[in-house]
Amino acid sequence: MIKMKNVCKTYEGFQFDLSMEIPNGRITGLVGKNGAGKSTAIKLILGLTEAESGEITIFGKCVHQLSMSEKAQIGASLAESGFSSYLNITDVKKILEKMYPDFNKGYFEKMCRELNLPEKKRIREYSTGMKAKLRVLTALSHHAKLLVMDVNWCNKIACI
Repeated sequence: MIKMKNVCKTYEGFQFDLSMEIPNGRITGLVGKNGAGKSTAIKLILGLTEAESGEITIFGKCVHQLSMSEKAQIGASLAESGFSSYLNITDVKKILEKMYPDFNKGYFEKMCRELNLPEKKRIREYSTGMKAKLRVLTALSHHAKLLVMDVNWCNKIACI
């Protein structure tokens, strides 16, 4: 499902070089210290940044050649939600309905209630934990074939 072959990305003082293959049905975690390149790998997989060299494929296609319907089959949870902090759950729900043909509005609303995510409160007023719940929920709410999660909040949870 995901292939990275000789993928290189250079930042000032940092060289990222990775080859890996993640087949369908696998749960895979990238583990490493801060600055090791975990988030860079995720951004490359999602096509949010360009590699200098190498090949990245998802669903057997180059990541930059995926159609909109293929991209809609990817659920992503990144360090930031990507939503304006001035939005509330009602606004987010409207956006997700337009972005994803398979968005499950009933599931999203049910989980917002179960996770105690207030519908009218702006995202900027959410706690760090509430924002993390919202990021994961948006990734899960449209029946994605592939989930890509940059879960930098795991360290905080593991330390509790």
